[in-house]
Amino acid sequence: MAARHVLSGAAAAVWLAATALALTERRRGPDPLGEEPLADGPLVSVVLPARDEARGVGQAVRSHLGQTYRRIEVIVVDDESSDGTAAAALAAAGSDRRFRLVRGERVPDGWVGKSWACRQGAEHATGEWLLFTDADVVHAPGALARCLALAIRLDRGGLTLAPRVDTATVSERLVLPAAAALIQFVLAPGPLARSPRSAIAMAAGAYLLVRRDLYDRVGGHDGIGGHMVDDLALAQAVKRSGALLMPADGTGVVRLRMYHDVGELWRGWRKNAAFASPHGVTKGVVPAAALAALGLLPVIALVQGVRRRDATSATLGAAGFAAQCALQRLAGPIVETPARYAPTLPVGTTFMAAAAIRGAIDRITGRGPVWRGRRYPHAR
Repeated sequence: MAARHVLSGAAAAVWLAATALALTERRRGPDPLGEEPLADGPLVSVVLPARDEARGVGQAVRSHLGQTYRRIEVIVVDDESSDGTAAAALAAAGSDRRFRLVRGERVPDGWVGKSWACRQGAEHATGEWLLFTDADVVHAPGALARCLALAIRLDRGGLTLAPRVDTATVSERLVLPAAAALIQFVLAPGPLARSPRSAIAMAAGAYLLVRRDLYDRVGGHDGIGGHMVDDLALAQAVKRSGALLMPADGTGVVRLRMYHDVGELWRGWRKNAAFASPHGVTKGVVPAAALAALGLLPVIALVQGVRRRDATSATLGAAGFAAQCALQRLAGPIVETPARYAPTLPVGTTFMAAAAIRGAIDRITGRGPVWRGRRYPHAR
């Protein structure tokens, strides 16, 4: 068999396997909507790191204070914002005594800003459970009551949710379904992420619920302060300890708008995709290039097979591309898009690969990423 057929067949096999896994995970993954909500229980400290989040922090704070589970404290850490984040959070909280605003201190050398803000929030927290979440995430009224019940029943130490991601622009709808599909069904498959025998961990910064004693035992954010992708680093530390932040379906209880334009998309994935790689600085380019090839090979094989009247290439390309289309639609519970976007998964994967390669170059040159107005040349 020609080399091109081997590559096309391998790509088709990956996408077909990912689609089969996506179908299986719809029935197997934990879902807090199936839990009986807790009416009472341990105190939960909600920690929201916020830097220049005036756009959404008010709605996020209101969604926490409106939870049916009342035993909470909400701690917003204003990370040297310049846009009125603190005022928006205070206005949303009103006179609710469960709310606290912490004015963040200057980020020390060797730390990433978000991890430093989370650490400061944890220092003020008094709950038996900690919920780290983002300042643009909106939580349904019964979210915490159900998620805490699920975490306690599973008894693994914590829970992380894949949220519902809202979109409004073409760029979001091209990239975010591909990102969701790649993370959940290719890079960190659910069965491996949930297995205690696997080193693979999954995490979403939108929702990290962890027992306080476990958080302290793994070193909290002190052990991961220099990591750019802090949520994944925390999940990996927890898994190495023998516990688990159990991945679960959060699309029915939490939602957010991650990025609002193509510039935000590029900067966000340039940071995340490059630093999520477990490999060394220079090796980060290799998996990014492999991702680009994986996304484009089915289309290339299909087009070339038709042009050259090569039935094998055309068949393998068609199988891989059909699987990509199906996978794009199966990502709908996380990132809903109109049906016409079904063929666009190769576009999203190529964007992700390009952002990862650019991020790897940032690391190789020692410049590091820029995020929220700060440059991190020594981030890991």
